[in-house]
Amino acid sequence: MKIILNGFNGSMGHAIQESVKSNPSIILQNYKDIKDDPGDGVVFIDFSSPDVTEEILDYCNEKLLPLVIGTTGLSKGQQDMLLDLSKDIPILMASNMSMGIAKLKKSISTFIQESNDIFECEITEIHHTKKIDSPSGTALELCNYLEEFSELKIKKPIAIRSFRFGSVFGIHRIKLTGREGDVYFQHIASSREIFASGAILAAEWTLTQSEGLFSFDDFLNKRL
Repeated sequence: MKIILNGFNGSMGHAIQESVKSNPSIILQNYKDIKDDPGDGVVFIDFSSPDVTEEILDYCNEKLLPLVIGTTGLSKGQQDMLLDLSKDIPILMASNMSMGIAKLKKSISTFIQESNDIFECEITEIHHTKKIDSPSGTALELCNYLEEFSELKIKKPIAIRSFRFGSVFGIHRIKLTGREGDVYFQHIASSREIFASGAILAAEWTLTQSEGLFSFDDFLNKRL
């Protein structure tokens, strides 16, 4: 498999470079260095900025490349462009590609469904001071996930609190308050390696798919 990576010199780009070192079957190339036709068996990964999203979508559309996009802070118009492009190529879009967050969501779902209580919900997310978007894409994803539960399970609206401290990779904490007290679910990222390895696995899977817009949960549900 060949990966074309945009955001090669960013934090996630460096993490992906480290991850592929142990897998000689993966060829990694910086998008900025692409001169010729990418060829076959190629998937595009984007961890960069919304400022270049439209350029990336145009490139993947022109070359018909499967796309894994972890860039957060996309506008409604850019999300609509992704949806439209997914009619022609497979696109996996996820703000967080950690197995831990996926399992966290499943644990929360099991707890809520097995409880007879109605919960107030608060999401707290903490990241490093260089993170631009607030709330984080993962916090918004968790909020959307929880909002899918009925009012008989989760009261609306759901509050999100965001903090920026030091070099924290990512902490997401969900507090559910019911009749018997508070229940907490939490995920703490210790490094970017968990996101990088998840992105590479997702890229391998996306490369085998036909057109469509997929989530990281779609990948996990098919894989597990």
